[in-house]
Amino acid sequence: MPLKRIALFLLGLVALLPSTPLWAKVPAWTLAPWENPAPRFNELGLSPVELARAVDRRLMVFAHPVRDITIPGAKGPRHFTGARFVSSVSRVDLPVQTLRRRMQDFTDYRTLFPMLSQSDVLALDGRHVVARYRLEIPLPALANIAIDVRIKHKLEEDGGISALLIDGKAESLLAMLGGVSDELADQPVVVRWEFIPLNAQQSLLVMTYWDRVQLKSFFARKIMQDYPELDTVRPYVVAAGASEAIHRMFLAPLRERRDLPPPGRTSLGALNDWVEKFSPHGPVAIIEPELAPVTEGKAPLRYATVAYRINAAPHESRALATHYQRLVEPQKELKKITVKPRETGADLGLDIRIAILVIRFGLELNVATTWDSADRLSFRRTAGQLARLWGASEWHPLEDGRQTLMMVSVGHELGEEAPFILRMAHRITERIPYADTLGMMVVQMVAMERMQSWVGQQASR
Repeated sequence: MPLKRIALFLLGLVALLPSTPLWAKVPAWTLAPWENPAPRFNELGLSPVELARAVDRRLMVFAHPVRDITIPGAKGPRHFTGARFVSSVSRVDLPVQTLRRRMQDFTDYRTLFPMLSQSDVLALDGRHVVARYRLEIPLPALANIAIDVRIKHKLEEDGGISALLIDGKAESLLAMLGGVSDELADQPVVVRWEFIPLNAQQSLLVMTYWDRVQLKSFFARKIMQDYPELDTVRPYVVAAGASEAIHRMFLAPLRERRDLPPPGRTSLGALNDWVEKFSPHGPVAIIEPELAPVTEGKAPLRYATVAYRINAAPHESRALATHYQRLVEPQKELKKITVKPRETGADLGLDIRIAILVIRFGLELNVATTWDSADRLSFRRTAGQLARLWGASEWHPLEDGRQTLMMVSVGHELGEEAPFILRMAHRITERIPYADTLGMMVVQMVAMERMQSWVGQQASR
């Protein structure tokens, strides 16, 4: 066969690849048109420029009002009631066209998101794309968790991206023990990415997420039984983690010589109005900018702040939250607490015990609390199995004083004295440098989910 004919044959074969071999790898419904039921930013009726100005270099996560939704599936439409979507918003120092182009290159996702080792497009049809991703989570001294998932994407006319989980497969025993079964079909996960221009050089990145994943293994079911709060927390962590991967890549860290005080109502400034606006629909989480040391040494603490509405007046919420001996009631891991009052606060000794099946460890910590004002209590580690811990709690009136907006900000560093299992988990941060902050956000939200319920119940008696 002449060389020219061979070249024409190969070109013709390549031209057929998107429609024949690739389509054969995915079910037909995955390329069918669909409408993403996730809320769009413009439904909020808010100015993206004003929100970006208030958020500044931070990342904020908030919930939307619940809605009933319908999404496609292998066996036809699936209907869900009371779906609560969670959105993360952050400013990115990239022109919107550049940001859209980067995010629409699905094969490049392995360079954007930590622990993604593979990202490939399996099929495409106009604006509809099916991609496969491999997630690898390194576990020190153990086999890695490896999970393959297939995602149905839609390139929206406004430049955004919709995504729906098709199915997935776990390739390690540990992954299956952790609750990821071989079959991830019919596990509902919906995502919407939006890229909104702010000016010629900056964009607002919005990631909206919802899932109703039910993990099936005994180990996973046991964790959810012991920590039902994770149903609320999980979407916040996913939205924050995915957005932070992009956010930090295109926003250089600030340089600071020392640890900054924990943020609160004063330092958050204009963001307070937005926190109050979003808080009726669920907790609001704020992650402070990444900081880098001016000279070699430890990086300044990076804080996570969570804000919750509590159905009690501020004086009731504050009194219950600082009745330290009673905190063992809502916080089951807190086995013992000793209190030595001081004129401006108290010295606390905390004995914390964690037990989930075979995972058991303790954490001893001494903390000094100080009243900075009538509605702000700061706390710092003075001794114990954490290298650094600095935080603050605040109580602010809402609804004419009938409700409280309770805000808790915490920054921490584990250090070498932390329990072995925590230090092993910390090794994962080599791949996810912001996992420490996300981990503390999880702890804060679990504790505050309990506190919100407990304080409300006690105040109503």
